[in-house]
Amino acid sequence: MIRNPDLSSFVCCAVCSKIVPPPPTPATFERIREYKPYKTRYYTHRDILEYYANRFLTNCIQAEVEKEDAVEQALDQATDEHNNFLEDLKKKHEKEIKEAVIKTKTEMQKYLENELKRESKAAEQRMAHKLQRVLMECALEKMQAVADARKQERQIASQAMAKKYTEQLLEAGILANEIHQKNVDKLTKEKHYEMSIAMNITQKENQQEAEKLLKEAEITHQAKYGEVMTSMRQTEAQVQILTQQLESMTAWKDNLETEIEETRQSFQSYIDITFPKLTSGQADFILPFRKRLENRDTKKEATDNPENVQLRINSS
Repeated sequence: MIRNPDLSSFVCCAVCSKIVPPPPTPATFERIREYKPYKTRYYTHRDILEYYANRFLTNCIQAEVEKEDAVEQALDQATDEHNNFLEDLKKKHEKEIKEAVIKTKTEMQKYLENELKRESKAAEQRMAHKLQRVLMECALEKMQAVADARKQERQIASQAMAKKYTEQLLEAGILANEIHQKNVDKLTKEKHYEMSIAMNITQKENQQEAEKLLKEAEITHQAKYGEVMTSMRQTEAQVQILTQQLESMTAWKDNLETEIEETRQSFQSYIDITFPKLTSGQADFILPFRKRLENRDTKKEATDNPENVQLRINSS
């Protein structure tokens, strides 16, 4: 029987998980005594439960023991297999290590041989380079000595040549100065002659150009003079026409003024007769006096205008 944590009831077993009630009270026992079959049935069920519970526990314990034995057997077998595998692996690794050691030894031997060959070759090359450099230094020193000797010889020769060259230059300078002076005199004479010829030519050309310009100016003046004369004749004709018109207008104006004067006099006489009481001048507002315009001598102005035009043309 498995006791419940509340200590008031019991679990029947782990299979059915039924809760067994607590033991009956004294009053209940009294009732059980009165009814015997119920009591017998109760205790029989409890015995069955205890039997199966004990059997289940024994089975569980036996299963645990068998399980532990199987686990121990499996562990022993696994350890044996693991040990065998480790031994095989160790043998295999020892063989591979031996082969790798042999291989590395051969490779190292080859590498050392190659390095020795390379070092010997490099040493030979260094020695050859040193020898070549020494030979080159010797050749350079020899060339430098030869160059210094040649330089000294050139300096001596150049000094002699320079001295000789300066003497030749002095002589050539004197000769060149004389030749230059002669050439300058000759050129001045030639240039003076050329300039005189050029001056004569330019004077002639300027004179011809001036004559040509004068002729062109005279031609243009004649043409303009002809145009002005024609325009003057036209203006004279227009002035004459205007003078005639002005004379006719002046005559018509004089006639009109005389008529107006006569009309005023007749109107004044009419006023004097009709209104004798009016003083002189009271009726002047009806027909006021007109200022007579002074007659200008239009003919004289018309005849004077062409002369003025002619004078202006001559002055221009």
